[in-house]
Amino acid sequence: MKKIYLILLAVMSLAFTSCLMEEKEIFDKTPAERMDAYLEEYRSILSSNEEGWLLQYYAEEEQSYGGYAYVLKFTQDDVTAWFQLADDVTKSITTLYKMTPDDGPVLAFDTYNEYLHYFATPNVSDYEALHGDYEFRLVGKNDDASEIYLKGRRSGNALKLVKFTGDPATYLAACNAVQAGMKAPAYKMTIGEIEGECSLSNNRFEYAYTVVVGQAPVEGEVPAEGEVPAEGEGEVVEPITETFEGATAFCYTPDGVDFYTPVVIDGVTYNSLVYNAENGTLSTEDGKVVISQVIPPLNQMLVLQDWYFTYSNLGSFGKTYWDPVKTALAGIGEQLLVAYLGSSLYGKWGFNFYTTTGSANYKGGLYMAYQLSGDDKIAMQFAMDGGGDGVWYHNNAKFSYLLNVLGYSSPRIFTITADNPKNPSYLVLTEDANPNNTIKLIPTQTLYPFNN
Repeated sequence: MKKIYLILLAVMSLAFTSCLMEEKEIFDKTPAERMDAYLEEYRSILSSNEEGWLLQYYAEEEQSYGGYAYVLKFTQDDVTAWFQLADDVTKSITTLYKMTPDDGPVLAFDTYNEYLHYFATPNVSDYEALHGDYEFRLVGKNDDASEIYLKGRRSGNALKLVKFTGDPATYLAACNAVQAGMKAPAYKMTIGEIEGECSLSNNRFEYAYTVVVGQAPVEGEVPAEGEVPAEGEGEVVEPITETFEGATAFCYTPDGVDFYTPVVIDGVTYNSLVYNAENGTLSTEDGKVVISQVIPPLNQMLVLQDWYFTYSNLGSFGKTYWDPVKTALAGIGEQLLVAYLGSSLYGKWGFNFYTTTGSANYKGGLYMAYQLSGDDKIAMQFAMDGGGDGVWYHNNAKFSYLLNVLGYSSPRIFTITADNPKNPSYLVLTEDANPNNTIKLIPTQTLYPFNN
């Protein structure tokens, strides 16, 4: 029996030694060494593709600002970036980057780069910036390493670098050409015979459509048994409808748009839309869903979106009334930061503004009643109401002077003109009764309008 025990002990000792040897072979490197090897592998993959990588970038946790394209070329130490939103897409910016074992493998663009930090850099109107990422967790890659998967450390957005071929500037210019071709004040979506609503604002696709799913009887005149029903009598039914809606951010591509997450429309899942330059539409590859532009009259354009003021774009009449407001604001240590006509701030159309002391911002709205006539005329008058700090500035900073240019105690009637009725870069309002009262409005935000 002792011999048997001795044999068992010997076998167990050998097995234990074997396990130790196997464990030693598996973990022959420290965790730090394994992390360094992992990071070096990805650095090598990124720098090995001389034509670079395409990144469809989404900022903010809900992708509220839509998606935009970058083309990135890596060396062992630096990255060169081309950016879709650059003033000149042929211009690139080169800065350092690093691979770091920071709570997991991370690709970090830690040296300031105007393009790569575009969504993460605070400004005077948004001290929290746009919740953009410049540090990304390296999640993995596909089998042939043509795609590298990332996750934004701040937003948590799932992104990927895709091997790129071609010229970066040509690609980005083509993306912008599709965006320009689809730019319109409004859109509609058709699904066969069904017409729905949709929006492409801020590179986000939002849609809603209603379908008939059945019929239900309703109360009505039903003839007694044996009687011949008169016209209009008999069983009465009405349709049962169901509304479907959804939203996702997207990136423009040279061929159309790519969705951040797939959308399901009428039971079919779609990942992208294809652009048709001839008729200015986006459609699914099967042709079932079509997004078309809706071009409203100029006066409807004015009230459907935000249009920004600048001092230099006012006529002589308007400047006379804006000058006292600048003086009044200076008296309380403030400047006018932004001023526009629209409804995005409080949901009611009118004069909206931000002011700043340099360290704090204030905002308000002063509502305008309006009436549209024809395609190019609007009558405006102050509605004696406001939102936020609007009424305070009306009473204490002479903002009533600004409203007088638009219409205060009585309405002013304006005729609207534009450079391009489909996609105007500006609208000009000229008062019918006073040709010196002209207001040129632009669709892009301008900071410090008194200085522009």
